[in-house]
Amino acid sequence: MQKVITILLVLLTAFRLPGCKSAPVEVENLDPLVHQALYDTTSSYYTDFSKYPKNIADLPIGIFGLGLAGAHTLDCTVNLDSFDNITGGENPDQIQDFAGEHIIFYTALGDADELYKDDGTMDIHDAAIKNTLFLVGDKCAQGEKERAKIVIAAGNITRENGLKDIRRMLEASESGVKVVGVVEEGVKTLLDELSSSPLLNCSVGLIADSLTIASGAYQQMVKDVMAERGLKGNIPVVGQLMNTSDTLASRALCEAFSKMIESHFAAGMMSPICAIVADTDIDDSVKESFQEIINNYRSKRINGNYPYRSVINDKVFFIDPSKCAAMECYRVLRGNNNLALRIEGMQVAHYTDLPM
Repeated sequence: MQKVITILLVLLTAFRLPGCKSAPVEVENLDPLVHQALYDTTSSYYTDFSKYPKNIADLPIGIFGLGLAGAHTLDCTVNLDSFDNITGGENPDQIQDFAGEHIIFYTALGDADELYKDDGTMDIHDAAIKNTLFLVGDKCAQGEKERAKIVIAAGNITRENGLKDIRRMLEASESGVKVVGVVEEGVKTLLDELSSSPLLNCSVGLIADSLTIASGAYQQMVKDVMAERGLKGNIPVVGQLMNTSDTLASRALCEAFSKMIESHFAAGMMSPICAIVADTDIDDSVKESFQEIINNYRSKRINGNYPYRSVINDKVFFIDPSKCAAMECYRVLRGNNNLALRIEGMQVAHYTDLPM
């Protein structure tokens, strides 16, 4: 504890500068819900951004998840230790990167009915904007609450189904608040890792729940980020449902991984899986088990051939999108001098729209 206090005191003395605000942005053709939030004072979604504090560093980090999503994102944020708290370099120092921060976590469950379209699919776009508005607002069911200084958007949120309009809203608000998308940061990290690989001959495994797989969020984000970076080719995303009813997570992960390899083989795909995206904790023991599974499949000989060697790479790397988002949150806050740098411990508050 003394080590934490010492480092935070150094940071308070050396690095604390006033928070930075975004430059004014003119936004045309706003989404109707965003327009209400910014300009329609008669709307229940109107948010008076003019009352935002000029220095947002002491405000909390906001995290939301659609439905029950987001718990893993919260866990990754609370326990993140990927940076040196003094230098900011990517070097763990056995101290929580967000030590001293306040965090608010919001899950909207009570108004789930209004978030669904006539065809039964969730209106992720409007839900994402509404959850963001809760985090940046100063009201809750119990009265008043703190506004968030940054928003981490968990769940299957892509640029087209919410992220782009959230960014436009926050830029137009001139509050200095940024948004970090879990899917987006996971895909950016994935493509960074693949930058030295032959992109035309690689597949990516996605271990997730049924909604994530059905949404196609990762497939779409891969296309968007590749286009943004001027990358050519196609990176197939091989989705595999994880058995969430299995109380032993490691066993469920290994079972899902084996089924993924089998389904990729059955589909006749010739691009080997070289990376695994899983929005859950994959510890070293599970990684070792995955490597054993890989070795077993690649050593299978059928009719004198080793067919699985074209299905799974000899080694794979792992991407946890929630951890990627937490790391980007730290970079953004530090880059804008908006880390709180409090001496006291971290505080986490959970809000929901359900009656308390």
